Amino acid sequence: MVQNVYVSAVTPDNISRTELLAWVNDSLQSSFSKIEEMSTGTGYCLFTDMLFNGQIPLKRVKWNSKNEVDHINNWKVLQTAWKNIGIDKPVPVERLLKAKFQDNFEFLQWFKKFFDANYSGEGYDPVAARGGEALPLGGKAPMNRGVAPRPAAAPRPAPAAARPAAVPRAAPAAVTRQPLAPVAQKVVVNKTGAEHKLIEEQKERIEQLEEQASQYVDSIEQLEAERNYYFERLRQVEELVTAIPEEQQDETLKKILKVIYSDGEEEAAAPEGQQQQDATFEDQVKKPNGDHHHHEKVQEQPVVHQQAHQAAVPQAAVEEDDETF
Repeated sequence: MVQNVYVSAVTPDNISRTELLAWVNDSLQSSFSKIEEMSTGTGYCLFTDMLFNGQIPLKRVKWNSKNEVDHINNWKVLQTAWKNIGIDKPVPVERLLKAKFQDNFEFLQWFKKFFDANYSGEGYDPVAARGGEALPLGGKAPMNRGVAPRPAAAPRPAPAAARPAAVPRAAPAAVTRQPLAPVAQKVVVNKTGAEHKLIEEQKERIEQLEEQASQYVDSIEQLEAERNYYFERLRQVEELVTAIPEEQQDETLKKILKVIYSDGEEEAAAPEGQQQQDATFEDQVKKPNGDHHHHEKVQEQPVVHQQAHQAAVPQAAVEEDDETF
């Protein structure tokens, strides 16, 4: 019979995330590198099978899928099994799927207490249960977290035999180097302190960069999951539409297929059409100017002929006068 556990998120006996991660990897023979990777639900499916053997259909679990749809499927399998077993703990699937540390950390802390309250100690082969698949795929092999024994303390050397006191030599009283020793010791201490401070600063910087890199990896994984999710939906729509004979497809289905198969060339053609319209407009603007200049030339032409005619009249009069005389 299942023993439900009711605890708050913060209790004095909570264990650290390092210990939790070590417990998960040791129990499941897995290689999770961070608690956020438990957001796929696969680890909890294995743990449930370990506690209540045969109560969860492990064949329906997607062990190493990157698709969020498969992760949702894993949680549904787990919730159905928990309901049949009698586990009344609500599973915040939507929050856990976001792979944020705090939500997954609190849920794993609760599950550790639930596991301890229900585990009978029977042997279990988690690798065989998941069909020999690595968990997660491509993860590093779990490190040996056993505490290494401390080396035996080296025996202290026996005190040297007392040497006979040397006969002091006569030396000038002013010559002595004893005051220099404290100064040298102070310099060494200051240098060591500066190096230690620099090392600590570099460690903090490395931790910040590792945290930033982890956030980038989480963002990339979320984007890939969203891309795969919508691509799968689009592919299902395509299969539904193409399954209908072409003669039975109405205009709406044809438009849907056109959107699915669109490659963006129609959108690129719009600027070219706009350019053609702009060029046509420029030609229309230039034509009136050309007609205006031509009209001016036509108007100027009669003036020239008029001047030539006026010049020819006196010449004809002169010729008539000559003939008269």
